Amino acid sequence: MFERIRKFFTGPDQKRYIPMTKHYVFNETGNIMLCATADSIGEFNDDIKDSFIDVSVFFSAMTKAVHSTQNPVTGKPFSIYNYQAVKNILGQSGMFIELNVEEGVFSNKGVGTPMGKALIQRILNRKLPESRLGFLRGMFNGMGYQKIDTEKGAGLNKTQLKLCRSGHIFFVCELMLGLPQTSAVLVNIEPYSFNNRTRKAEKDAQDIFQLGKKDEKTHRHKGNLRYWKFKKRTYVFVPPKFLKKNITALRDADGKEFEDLVESIAGRLHTLTGEQLRSPA
Repeated sequence: MFERIRKFFTGPDQKRYIPMTKHYVFNETGNIMLCATADSIGEFNDDIKDSFIDVSVFFSAMTKAVHSTQNPVTGKPFSIYNYQAVKNILGQSGMFIELNVEEGVFSNKGVGTPMGKALIQRILNRKLPESRLGFLRGMFNGMGYQKIDTEKGAGLNKTQLKLCRSGHIFFVCELMLGLPQTSAVLVNIEPYSFNNRTRKAEKDAQDIFQLGKKDEKTHRHKGNLRYWKFKKRTYVFVPPKFLKKNITALRDADGKEFEDLVESIAGRLHTLTGEQLRSPA
């Protein structure tokens, strides 16, 4: 495999840029995306499958840990759509290295699936021509529900409000020239549109989470271009040896190894959340 890659980069055509057709597949919730070139699809050996299963196991354990840990601000369990909870876990897990933090703007005139697809393409910086994004309304609904906690937060300090922000996590599993790589993209979107000229809130600000849930076939909209701010963090996934060594046992969601991983993640989330609340806002 490595010899083939070496020849690709050192052969007679190495100076030419050859764009590769990529294929994208999302899981049901839109949290895990598999990306592969046509040339790589036929080479999914066991090692490559295991490298992608690592992140699937981690996501399952993280989801269970998040939902079993109480948010001290709301008195309710955290949600997987809680930006700060997921950020805390990624930062404390020892499995992710933060590569970049980006603040950007998303603009669109539409609603529903077309708008949602454009948003995903903007955040992930990819074109998804073939992809069916059936998870979009669920994603917007989840972030919208999380937003309610923020809007109920009158009188909360800055740190407490941070623990109520909405967000979404994408795990991107790529297979390029036979080499697997997994990254994570965590995004927080400010829900209300703003005036891109004055950089201030609009009088008729539109909630992107509500627009994302609308049916574009029946909803009439004015076609005005709207702008929303977002912040995204990009990480590379570096699974520790114990995860690879115990991957078979960890696939069992009822097994002791999986529960130990869940408890470890939940414990770190609980500890860090407490430390953040005790520090000055």
